[in-house]
Amino acid sequence: MRVLLTGGGTGGHILPAFNIGRELMKRGVEVFYVGSRKGLEARINIEIPYELLPVSGWVRKSLKYRIVFFPDMLRSVFKSMIIINRFRPDAVLSTGGFVSIPVLLVSIIFGIPVFLVEINTIPGLAVRLFSYFAYRVYVGFEKTREYLPHLNRVEVAGIPVRSDIGDGDSKEAIKFFKLNKEKKTLLIFGGSRGAAFLNRLSRHLHIIMGKEWQFIILGVENCSELERARCFKFLDRMELAYSVADVVISRGGGMTIGELLFTGLPAIIIPYPYAYLDHQYHNAKEAEAMRMNIKVVREEEVTPELIKDLVEKLYGKKEGILNRAPSIKIAEEMIKNVWRD
Repeated sequence: MRVLLTGGGTGGHILPAFNIGRELMKRGVEVFYVGSRKGLEARINIEIPYELLPVSGWVRKSLKYRIVFFPDMLRSVFKSMIIINRFRPDAVLSTGGFVSIPVLLVSIIFGIPVFLVEINTIPGLAVRLFSYFAYRVYVGFEKTREYLPHLNRVEVAGIPVRSDIGDGDSKEAIKFFKLNKEKKTLLIFGGSRGAAFLNRLSRHLHIIMGKEWQFIILGVENCSELERARCFKFLDRMELAYSVADVVISRGGGMTIGELLFTGLPAIIIPYPYAYLDHQYHNAKEAEAMRMNIKVVREEEVTPELIKDLVEKLYGKKEGILNRAPSIKIAEEMIKNVWRD
């Protein structure tokens, strides 16, 4: 069986595709990924066979980008035809983003079954457009059904996080981050966008919170002036960070929400205020409704004192880890549906 994966631009589109792809490969499926030359995927290490298309997004781009959008889209459609003819997939899985549009268009013309994944509460343009033609649409939240017309095709599967994200060893984490095992740990990160505000907040918290707290701060190259903090520009061992964290402060991207729900960690979510259709706020409010140990604070409402009080109230309120990652469920259901047909 062969599955073509597509979706890109930001981590919220790329990571779900890779997480589901890993589970498909574990089950003997051959996978191939199609992304964009202008997205985050062009700057990271991709471990599976792939090709990148010239297309990029339209929304909020300058006139220069809009002028080249249509020629790039046309080239991407023709290149998608070549890729699909060569790879001959049994199914196509899209996690959204503009790069998925030419791939999905060609797949539908060729009669290839299309599966869509939407991790945000409010579906993106690609998912809304192609939901009419999809065999199945996997969504992270029940509320997402309201935005999609084909309720019989929509399945609430959860957000496809890495299946091992809850498997970190706290003893290994203490050594890795050089932490004091007697102290409480606050994990602060902003995802692939919008980290600057949280980084400034972390410096205020370091000053006003008691010395019994230590910090892991992601998205910062160096914070040597913060004696109780460990900082990383990038971290590819998130399972270790989650295993040792007592409380998390984060943005409200779909993947972050999924990881918080999966690990059961208490969290303060400060949605990125400039996200498309304010989707981070809607993601966060859905998570808050699902878990008693998640609190949502708008950026304009944030003060260091308020966040300090919330951190102290949430400490010790971790809930259980989910038994089964949604990425496993989606992979297994895709295989079953494709083979059945």
